[in-house]
Amino acid sequence: MRTLERLRSASPASQVVVLVGRGVDLVTCCQAVTLGAAGFVHWDERQSLDRVVERLDQAYARYEADLAEGRELHSQRLFDETGIAGKSELMAKLLFHAKRASLISDAPVLITGESGTGKQLLAEAIHRMDPKRRRRPFVTVNCAAIAGTLAESALFGHRKGAFTGATENRLGCFRSAEGGTILLDEISELDKVLQPKLLRVLQESRVLPVGGDEEEGIDVRVIASCNRPLPVLVEQNEFRLDLYQRLNVIALEIPPLRKRPEDVPLLVQFFLRRYASYYPPGIESVDAEVYEVLTRSVGTGNVRELENAVRRILAFKRAGTRLELSDIPPNVLARQVSRREEADVTEALTSAATALVQGGRMNLSEILDEFEAVILREALQRLQSTHAGLADRLGLSRRTFYHKLRKHHLTTSRWTTSFDHPLK
Repeated sequence: MRTLERLRSASPASQVVVLVGRGVDLVTCCQAVTLGAAGFVHWDERQSLDRVVERLDQAYARYEADLAEGRELHSQRLFDETGIAGKSELMAKLLFHAKRASLISDAPVLITGESGTGKQLLAEAIHRMDPKRRRRPFVTVNCAAIAGTLAESALFGHRKGAFTGATENRLGCFRSAEGGTILLDEISELDKVLQPKLLRVLQESRVLPVGGDEEEGIDVRVIASCNRPLPVLVEQNEFRLDLYQRLNVIALEIPPLRKRPEDVPLLVQFFLRRYASYYPPGIESVDAEVYEVLTRSVGTGNVRELENAVRRILAFKRAGTRLELSDIPPNVLARQVSRREEADVTEALTSAATALVQGGRMNLSEILDEFEAVILREALQRLQSTHAGLADRLGLSRRTFYHKLRKHHLTTSRWTTSFDHPLK
């Protein structure tokens, strides 16, 4: 019994089956169940292990059911706190770290992820969960939209008369967010002239308004987001290393939707509730095929693309409260085929690359040349188009297109076109 108590104490979620021998009375067995045992099996040397295996299977099934229920409750609790739907392990881990980050009110947070994954939504969730700042302002700045001569004024404010048109004092985004949080969206697009000034604000927690004589202290939590890899931009000298290091105190990366397909049904249900006004009777059930199609049709647009697909489906929904495959517009179905083709191409290229590397072919320039030649040859043979049309479909100028044909010895009379060769 002491062993049972220790097991249950160490792992409360575990299912324990007690194997009892002859001479153990019913009271002892009941005591084991009271202490948390999932059941007990009387061992008889004359019987096979079938009974034991059966009870273990039952215990494991209960364990999995409890685990699934726990995940559902956990995802619902996280949704209640963050407003972000997701039950996958990747999202559970992300939201756990976001919750921890929200409790460190003064630490900068850098949120990365592809377009449409919900970076601003996560930033807002961190602000709402922050016990110190959640009742104070949340200010969003699109760094790509403030480039220019007035960018410094927009961020740090200005004094009256600081420049032509400055007819009154202006707080700026940082001081407008006093006590709260400022989100620097698309931080990778921040003007290089402003980067050292932002660095100083992060270091000193002080801003100098344009035209001002004295710096002013601020109490603001900084969250930055971007969909471009900042380390690469640092290497390319497009982003300051010291600014990146200042922002990258707590790093959160939102996984793309293709890496967490189990979240798609939950997100679909969420968007159906959000846009129920499109279809007043409401959607009461969704066919499994609909989830499968939507999962396969989502591309680089991620959650935003899925949301738009649901809105289109609702806009053209016919009568009935059940969402069926026939309700999906052709353009959404077409994207599903396109995504599958892209996946097939990626798989084929990956297999080819693996074979080349395993075979000792490591000269990247030669490999890319061979791939290029194959693509050009297939395009010429399979696509019924002029050279001008092929060049356009391949994203090449005519001159570059002809240069590549000559490079790979593909410029034969078989593919003569209706326009003059630009290199003649």
